[in-house]
This record gives sequence, C-alpha cells and structure tokens, in this order.
Amino acid sequence: KPSKEPTGINGVWSEFCTFEDENERPTKDPIHDAVSLRIDLYYLSTRVPTKSLRDMGSVISRCKKLKSIRMIGHLFVRSNVIEDVLVSLFQANGSYYFPLEHFSICKYALNARGFEAIIPFLTSRGELDCLYLENCEIGDDVAGAIGVVLDQTCIDNIDLNGNQISARGLSNLFSGKNSIKLRSLNLQENSIGKAEVDEIARFLSKEGVALQWIAIGKIRLIFGDYFDPDWMEV
Repeated sequence: KPSKEPTGINGVWSEFCTFEDENERPTKDPIHDAVSLRIDLYYLSTRVPTKSLRDMGSVISRCKKLKSIRMIGHLFVRSNVIEDVLVSLFQANGSYYFPLEHFSICKYALNARGFEAIIPFLTSRGELDCLYLENCEIGDDVAGAIGVVLDQTCIDNIDLNGNQISARGLSNLFSGKNSIKLRSLNLQENSIGKAEVDEIARFLSKEGVALQWIAIGKIRLIFGDYFDPDWMEV
C-alpha cells in the first residue's frame, strides 16, 4: 500500500501548509515561485511524523524567494511538541538563501527552549525585519532571548501581543544594543502595571531610540508620522 505520510507539496502537506506566489495564489513550484508560506501548526504537530517534518524543512530551505512565514496553532498543544516541530522545520545546520522579511507564530505555547531552537535560523536571515509572536504564552525568559536575536538581526518591528511579559522581561528585551533601533512594538494584552510602564519609560529615555509606534494595553503611542498598514490588524 502507498504511504499515508506527507511526501510532497501537492500531497498531504497541502492540508497543513500553503505556499503562495507573488500574486497570492497557491503555487505548485514553491522552490522557485513561493514568496509566502502559511503553516497550520496544530495539524502539523499532531498528525505529521518527525521524518516528514524534516522533509518539509528541506523544501523550505531550498526556496529561493520566500519573504514571509506565518504559523498558526492552538495553545493547548504541549510546549515540548512545539520545540520538536520547530527543530525539525528550521534545522540549526540548514542553509537558507531566501530573503525572509516576516516571521510569525500565533496561538502556540512557546517556551524558552522552543524559541532557542529557531534562534540560529532567525539570526541567519539578514533581511528579517518583522518578528510577530502573538498569543504564544511568552514569559520573561523568551523576552530575553528575543533581545539576543535583536542584537544579531535587522529586526525593527516586534509584535508580542497577548503574552505574559513582566518588567524583568522588558528589561531583558531592551538590554541589547540594537533594541534602540526598534520602530514598532506591540505589548497589548500583557499584564502592564507601574513596574512595566517604568521599564518602558527608561527605554524611551535612552539616547538614539528610533521607536515610532508602541501599543500598551489599550493605549497606542505614535511618534512622528509613522504608519504601517500591517498594524491596522491589531
């Protein structure tokens, strides 16, 4: 009997991932035509074996035009499962040549080990400028790891909406030398109190801060004439 495992883009893989070309249409040749990839992490983490995940990671690594990777999940999936998935898809020893600009994970419980698993991938992407980690149950440890990534990349737009970051995590996030290059930062739906506001104020008082847009609770602060239509979805 033929294998039921995902073995190609047009097979079972199409149930949990969508490669689109520059016209936002699904493409049958992702290696040469895909500019965006959307992955259903819940399906992938519960029904796809590790070998097939690595095969999928191999396809991703060979893409030539990929600019956006968006992953959507469900928070009740265990963090250790997420780590295994991310390690398989974005292998530390992989070589990537596509000009990735946007990387996002949404609604997936992402612990420090899970995020650290993709740091080598993120820091190898010289064009990456947007990192969105929405509703991922991120705590202070992951916030600190994001600060490390900031110092090794060109990321200047970060969305941390719906997480669990406190003043300690914000201090770690802002401690890197490249944090002052941030242009936009979304902290909505985090537990923002006086200690967190004080930490943000200390950051804003640094010399050379480039921040033009920040969301705290229900408040949005805009500095200058900054506008980015992507944030209209927030």
